[in-house]
Amino acid sequence: MSSIAIAWILFAVYVAGTFVLAWIGHRRTRSFAAFAIGGRDMGPGMAGLTLGATLASTATFVINPGFVFAYGLPALLALTLPLFAGVFCGLLLLGPGFRRHGGQAMTLPHWVGERYGSEGLRGFYAALSILNVFYIVLIVVGSALVMVATMGVSYPVAVTLVVAIVFSYVFLGGTYAHAFTNTAQGAVMIVVALIIFGYALADLGAPGEALAALSARDADLVGVTHPGSPFYRNLAEVLLCPFAIGFALVAQPHLLIKTLYLKDGRDLARFVAIGGGCFVLFSLVLVAGLAARVRLGDDVAQDAALATWLAEAIPAGVRSFIAVAILAAAMSTLDGLLVAVSAIVGADVVAHPAVARRLGLRTDEERQRMALRAGRVAIVLLGVIAWALAIRPPALVGIFGTVGAYGLFVASLPAVVFGVFGRRPPAASSVVVGASAGLALHLGLYYGGATINTGLTATAGLVLALAATPLAEAVRLALAPRPTAIIGAAPKPVLEAASSGLAPSASARLSGRRP
Repeated sequence: MSSIAIAWILFAVYVAGTFVLAWIGHRRTRSFAAFAIGGRDMGPGMAGLTLGATLASTATFVINPGFVFAYGLPALLALTLPLFAGVFCGLLLLGPGFRRHGGQAMTLPHWVGERYGSEGLRGFYAALSILNVFYIVLIVVGSALVMVATMGVSYPVAVTLVVAIVFSYVFLGGTYAHAFTNTAQGAVMIVVALIIFGYALADLGAPGEALAALSARDADLVGVTHPGSPFYRNLAEVLLCPFAIGFALVAQPHLLIKTLYLKDGRDLARFVAIGGGCFVLFSLVLVAGLAARVRLGDDVAQDAALATWLAEAIPAGVRSFIAVAILAAAMSTLDGLLVAVSAIVGADVVAHPAVARRLGLRTDEERQRMALRAGRVAIVLLGVIAWALAIRPPALVGIFGTVGAYGLFVASLPAVVFGVFGRRPPAASSVVVGASAGLALHLGLYYGGATINTGLTATAGLVLALAATPLAEAVRLALAPRPTAIIGAAPKPVLEAASSGLAPSASARLSGRRP
């Protein structure tokens, strides 16, 4: 039996199993809240595997090995140790406070709106979620490249299959489908990461021989930095920027919200250990980038390096299993993004208090029902957009994908950091100023041609966003009119609300509930 036939059989089994899990998730999805974040009843094992599988996507299994292929040990270092440190620090420092202030939040914009008591800020972050489209396209393209190399289909057919399968099962089951399938996908991905790592080490040979072979290709491949690279020219780009990116990565809407999946907050440390530990294991596949450079030389496109190496270095049966597992890795992040974006459309656009009032949605049941419908419609629309953009992909899809993803967490981190650590968070207007300044700097540096290193542009944007937010708050307070002493009683409505205990909370104001 040919390797292509084996791959198709395994892929069919995988798809069938995925849809069974999605159908189970669908049967448990009785409300929009269940669609968005599940029943808040998961243990650290399932939630941690879901987190780890979402962290590791096409970027880890397909795109990032291409950077290691092109730039050697500096890329391998930058994409592992400092990145791991940043992710663990972000989860451990931001996770407890995010969960503590989580209330009944179902999305990151919902959480921000609750924490800052601002419907406008909630809408601002809901609008920014469109930046996820960049990364969705990266995942679809990477998955399609693997299918082309290992399953004998044309690129347009591969793109269509990836979009149709993933978007369909998320449409069915929402977060439960995402969690159930990610748990299974994560287990398979661990096995495959270890297999690829083993074959890569065997292909490289003894460490001395591998270093000599890489140095013969390019002496900069075996250094700590790569002066001729646009990405790893100095220690700041190799160590500092990846740490900052890893820390801020946690603030993406589809990652930090997973802390709210847990049934018990005391499981948070185990959740972080399992999720982060899985991400470390998945990242072992990056070593295959070095093996590909030794075996293939310089005449392979960067984004296709891993797929080409798999076709040449690994036996047919094993290669078919790996190809399907890499597709699972891609789908595990793609479905997480889809759940996050569709939940934001439902909860923070259609069910936003201002929109819900205009639509005449008066009860919580009506808002939930409309939000669920809107979330599913959003999945269909995202599928069409992703397919249209992925059919003619950009030249370097890894950079294209990070422009939007990094921009999103540059804008999100100030709201999360000051909301988690501040006893009294700054005003919503100050957060918007900081987020907008950081996002503008990140996009301006990239599209202005200063550098194509999105890690560097995002780090600069993060520094500005975190500095500009408290500065804007200080200016706001300095310009605010000073309160004057008022002799006598407070206004009657305030006194009545306070004395009766009916003063609405931020949560009540945002949900449209009457006290």
